[in-house]
Amino acid sequence: MTARAEIEQMLGAWSAAVRAHDLNGAVQGRSADIVMFDVPAPLQAKGIDAYRDTWTLYFGDEGSRRFDLLETHIVAGEDVGWVRAILRCTTDDAPAGRLTMGLRRVDGRWVVEHEHHSFPVPQAS
Repeated sequence: MTARAEIEQMLGAWSAAVRAHDLNGAVQGRSADIVMFDVPAPLQAKGIDAYRDTWTLYFGDEGSRRFDLLETHIVAGEDVGWVRAILRCTTDDAPAGRLTMGLRRVDGRWVVEHEHHSFPVPQAS
């Protein structure tokens, strides 16, 4: 399997876990030292425990069963990869968000070191 296919498989399992509110699946494949930038506070989560806490918060939202990655773009080398995608994660008509990830291959498997979720801010008229 190519590095790109391995990352695609990991993203599919992650998205499915998030939709199922499977906390262990949502944090699987993350570095113990992951840094995530997110939309709701805290804006920066450092480490796997803080990352896990962001998912507990998210799973409490009634719209959290929707979690789809669209227009996913993956670049994967031998030991480093990155992902960018459009993220749909609400049941309302909110604008789509953006997702970026930085990955590293550790002991033969891909580990997410950096994750960033963002959403457009409406412009003042």
